[in-house]
Amino acid sequence: MSAPLYIHRYRLALREGSANARSQRRVLEGFLIRSGEGFGCVHPWPELGDPDVEEIMAALREGKRHRLLDRALACAAVDGAARRMGLSVFEAVEGAGSPLYIPRSHATVVGDADFPALAAQGFRAVKLKTHGADTGVAERVRAAAEAGLRVRIDCNGTGISALRALRPWAELVDFIEDPEPYDAARWREIRAELGMPLALDRLEVTDAGGYDVRVLKPALEACGLRSLPVVFTSYMDHPLGQMFAAWEASRYTGKQLEAGLLTHHLFEPDAFIEAVRSEGPQLLPPGGTGLGFDALLEALPWERLSRPARLMMNPRAPLDDPPDGLPEGCLVFPTSGSTGAPALVCLSREAMLANAAAVNDWLGATADDVWLRALPEFHVGGMSIRFRAELSGSRVVVDEPKWDAVRFVRLLEAEGITLTSLVPSQVFDLVSARLHAPKKLRAVIVGGGALDDSLFQQGLSLGWPLLPSYGMTEASSQVATARPGGDGRMELLPCWEARVNDEGRLQLRSAALLSGRMMRTADGWECRPALDDDGWFTTNDRAALDGRILTPLGRCDRVVKMLGELVDLDALESALHRAGLPPDAGVVIALPDERAGVRPWLVTDFDDADWLVETANAVLPPFARIAGMKRVALPRSALGKVLRAEITVP
Repeated sequence: MSAPLYIHRYRLALREGSANARSQRRVLEGFLIRSGEGFGCVHPWPELGDPDVEEIMAALREGKRHRLLDRALACAAVDGAARRMGLSVFEAVEGAGSPLYIPRSHATVVGDADFPALAAQGFRAVKLKTHGADTGVAERVRAAAEAGLRVRIDCNGTGISALRALRPWAELVDFIEDPEPYDAARWREIRAELGMPLALDRLEVTDAGGYDVRVLKPALEACGLRSLPVVFTSYMDHPLGQMFAAWEASRYTGKQLEAGLLTHHLFEPDAFIEAVRSEGPQLLPPGGTGLGFDALLEALPWERLSRPARLMMNPRAPLDDPPDGLPEGCLVFPTSGSTGAPALVCLSREAMLANAAAVNDWLGATADDVWLRALPEFHVGGMSIRFRAELSGSRVVVDEPKWDAVRFVRLLEAEGITLTSLVPSQVFDLVSARLHAPKKLRAVIVGGGALDDSLFQQGLSLGWPLLPSYGMTEASSQVATARPGGDGRMELLPCWEARVNDEGRLQLRSAALLSGRMMRTADGWECRPALDDDGWFTTNDRAALDGRILTPLGRCDRVVKMLGELVDLDALESALHRAGLPPDAGVVIALPDERAGVRPWLVTDFDDADWLVETANAVLPPFARIAGMKRVALPRSALGKVLRAEITVP
């Protein structure tokens, strides 16, 4: 069902004298992961606080989270998407513009070096890896300066006792990286004492400032925009991980200094190390697809990793007979489907990541953004926000109490929220209360149902940056979304292919699709594939496509024949919404009629609906007019969505 996950353990041997100041290991261990067509790298440094290889592999097997695993899976999602298109990640995907440019790097030096030779190769800066008691560091700084090189010093938190001798050369030092374990107040004292900028490598606690440069390691964190200059470096990991760091650096749009991406020469040669190409300070994109190394990766012995699944069940509405066995490695979301038959939608973590990456790119989401999650994580819309934030480094604020429009707006303002998701009924409440959007809010994705154009325009007039969207659980959330600042038309996100078959049904293909379904039958739960042999998923939705503009036309099972004419019950509901029926306040169903076969009726629990049928019928053709209204208590999900299949009419 879910794409299996494979691992390959590797060992890298450091050259003599290349060890980290905090570690004397000569042999470094990590493992590569293979998810579908994508590859990623997990390379822990226990000396710097990471779990060891066995611990983090166990966490992966048990479905637990760790930032090294999150980033490795994010890497695999990026790599796999490019490989499926037959492209290098460094190529211009749209075919317009030049390939991504990998920034120049400094030369990393452990011990003595031929500084004039480095300058002759085109290097402009060197990074001296040292420790706080290294009395020879001042002489190496002087020698580098005489060769015309600027200097960066990495202490790995070992102290500053030897650095005081550098004050005569302070103007030649770009920064001192991690002089001591991070403490904002202490770092301000160090900066004042030494007279040199400081750079922070790993941030383990709340950021309180006290430094001038941020060192970013894509193996550890999502690399959203920062207010200070940044330096991209690898994690001294496998060449695949080194290329992931280079890709992140190549697409970064903020201010960055020369990078630290040339670490391959610190290792004894092997097939992967020898495949890394560089010219002086310039790391070159590898050949092949994705992050490169195509043939070498395929030739590795891969071990399949068994992973448990997670059933994302509403604790207030648990399944009375959950299946004993769930598909390996999946997030499993219960859904009633259009027929009301219970089903479980199985989504791999990699599918969720693929969708999250596409949404982040669409919204331009960065670490500076703050998400407000108003949906629980047992709903794919809530879980998808976790994955988006995981990839972008964004903060997430959770708001799961009973919906209250006024409290919602106050929370947006208090937390500086920039991104959130709503359903049409919530937009209706905001508009009805004439509540204005806070200025920091830059996008509100509206899903879970069609957003009427009148309601859309009213929301815009109050400053709400509404983005109508179309999605489904089977698609890991969003399929098509309006462009920020656009006209509200929904466009397919970059990760999707779409077509309409001869029956008018929308078909989708993407790495973000479900792995399969589990259906409850008379004999118990049964696993069923959801995609055809070419990877296409056939939805139960009718749609029109104009290029990549998607216009949903309603459910296939919501079209009935009355008096010889086909009538779309969803279109009748839209007419009622235009007449004033709030979203999710009623549904139109077809009931038996002696003369017409069936006739449409409004079934509602809205208190003020008596006049709506007459208003809607005034604009409907005679054969499609609504026969009347029936007032019943509508069955609803925990999220307030009407459960159509459970409606009973007296």
